[in-house]
Amino acid sequence: MPSQSKPRLNLRIVLLTFALISAAATLANTFWVMFKTQEQELIGNALDANRAYAMRIATGVEEVLSSDLDRLGYSATIVAETFTDQQQLELEVRRLLGQDDSFNSVLIANADGTIVASAPEILHLNGQALQKREPLQRRQPMISNAFESLSGNLVVFVSYPVFDVQGQYLGLVGGTLRLAQENSLRALMDLNHRQNGAYVFLVDSQRRVLYHPDPRQIGRIIKQDKIVDAALSQALGSIRAVDGQGNEMLAGHAMISSSHWGIVSTQPMAGIQDSLCTSALKVAKGIIPLGLLGLLLIWWLGIRLSRPLSRLADSAKRLDLPESYERISMIPVDYAESWQLRRALLLSATLLQEKIGTLNRQAQTDALTGLANRRAMQDALAVWLETKNSIAVISLDIDHFKRVNDTYGHAVGDETLSAVAALMKQNARPSDLLCRTGGEEFVVLLPESSIAAATALAERLRLSIASADLETVGHITVSLGVALWRPGDSMAEVFDKADQLLYRAKQQGRNQVVAETRSRVIERVH
Repeated sequence: MPSQSKPRLNLRIVLLTFALISAAATLANTFWVMFKTQEQELIGNALDANRAYAMRIATGVEEVLSSDLDRLGYSATIVAETFTDQQQLELEVRRLLGQDDSFNSVLIANADGTIVASAPEILHLNGQALQKREPLQRRQPMISNAFESLSGNLVVFVSYPVFDVQGQYLGLVGGTLRLAQENSLRALMDLNHRQNGAYVFLVDSQRRVLYHPDPRQIGRIIKQDKIVDAALSQALGSIRAVDGQGNEMLAGHAMISSSHWGIVSTQPMAGIQDSLCTSALKVAKGIIPLGLLGLLLIWWLGIRLSRPLSRLADSAKRLDLPESYERISMIPVDYAESWQLRRALLLSATLLQEKIGTLNRQAQTDALTGLANRRAMQDALAVWLETKNSIAVISLDIDHFKRVNDTYGHAVGDETLSAVAALMKQNARPSDLLCRTGGEEFVVLLPESSIAAATALAERLRLSIASADLETVGHITVSLGVALWRPGDSMAEVFDKADQLLYRAKQQGRNQVVAETRSRVIERVH
């Protein structure tokens, strides 16, 4: 019977080859896990940031339009008394046009829709009929969608009805915002220039672009676009979708309630991918030297390894598992070389677990304040709800925080948020979970707490923050809502209740705590 030929590979080469492949696979797997974790974090942060940005701009546009309507409303009360006095009407339209940069032109029309006074006079609008009849029919303050005016400009028409003292409809006072010229709305939008391909645009309810950083896009009707669909159908949100040009975008959107326009703050996914590649390169530069050192060490020690080598090589494939340290520690070694290899693998396992642990902590921590984020809050709730013990929820919001950002800038705003977070940490119990859930919005979760204890903590927080003298800003205040989850309740409804109580605190004057009592009657603490 012929004997088998002698294998070319001996046990040492086989085990060394296997160990090297396992270590490389482990490093590659760890790198991939870190890459995907960071990708999800960057996408989530980008969506949250764009949603907050869109909401902030929508608020500003709403204020501009409201201010424009207020100006027209005041003018309507004036012209109602002198509607038959042509000279007074001419004086009023010139006054209204010259008051500020709100409107590009102003007009007064009678109940039949005939323009009886207008400014500037160069437009020669007197005696012409209003192009849009809807304001005459509705007889109420309104903001139109974009249309082409009598003078050939693409405009938005803001109007206010005029009634005499007997309530008889006389006509309207209106102002136009030309999309291609300077006015208060365009000035506001021009302040929001972004970089790296990110931009903000404004559309009306008919999907016509009212503002875009690319002037060529203004006036264009966007027919098919999931992002615009979301902006015009939802009050506030974010979306990852492909735009009309086929580019994958991360967008936040908000609706302007008074005009039913949509604000979109968007940035290309390509920018996120570039950031990921840059970050991955940095991680690779940190991992590769350590990996190479480990591989060389394995090769050198493997020359003198025997039986323990196969077990050590097998363990090297699973360095990213939490139990890898214990598994390697249990492998017996008989001489210094195998002991050194085991030590190297234990060190590698520890470093990899620390890196993965750091990424996990970053994924559950708000980078600015160091408080827990929404993901960490949901993870904690998943555990606490199983205990069937009561959980108190404190919803906290900084009063007039937008004023801080507008007055001192966003850098000081960030410092203020960090200072509030520090005061929260000083006043909370070790068992409480402090979370930042939005721009200036915070949540405190108190496990196994009563409504009285939670209300007391909320009041301590309010007093501590109100009495703190913050650098630059000085004194700020907060409003708080307190609700209690009991077994059988819906946690989502408890969060909604806490938010409602917070809003009630703001409506009642801010700088106070509004809490839910045992009988579900709301009490105010101040």
